[in-house]
Amino acid sequence: MALPPMRKLEENLRTCGQLLPDQIRELAAEGVKTLIFNRPDQEEADQPDTAELQALAEQLGMQWVHQPVISGQVTDEQGVEFGRLYAAAPKPVVAFCRTGARCGCLWALSQKDQRPGAELVAALKAAGFDMPDFFKRLAG
Repeated sequence: MALPPMRKLEENLRTCGQLLPDQIRELAAEGVKTLIFNRPDQEEADQPDTAELQALAEQLGMQWVHQPVISGQVTDEQGVEFGRLYAAAPKPVVAFCRTGARCGCLWALSQKDQRPGAELVAALKAAGFDMPDFFKRLAG
């Protein structure tokens, strides 16, 4: 099964939409060391079971981090926490949620004290994100 589209935010950080077991196996084979999962359990009825995904990732030697964040309600504090989790994680890292956008928001918020908002917006756009309301939040 092909991987979902990957969006590169940093040398060691990519984001994507929901991963399935075969895709986690493929990422492990590529050398990904950590998965950060940013969806709450049972956000959608057809969402894979978080515990099963975690067990598989860990069986494959990957670190698993679950930081559930509600779509459209990403807080600055959650961004800071994402930055802490990413900094501590073995690299490379893939962060995933339903579409990857939530992960992109969390990453940008984790960087906003170190980088200008316009630079973060440019990085998100270069990675393929189109989130005008969030871009305004970063610029403001």
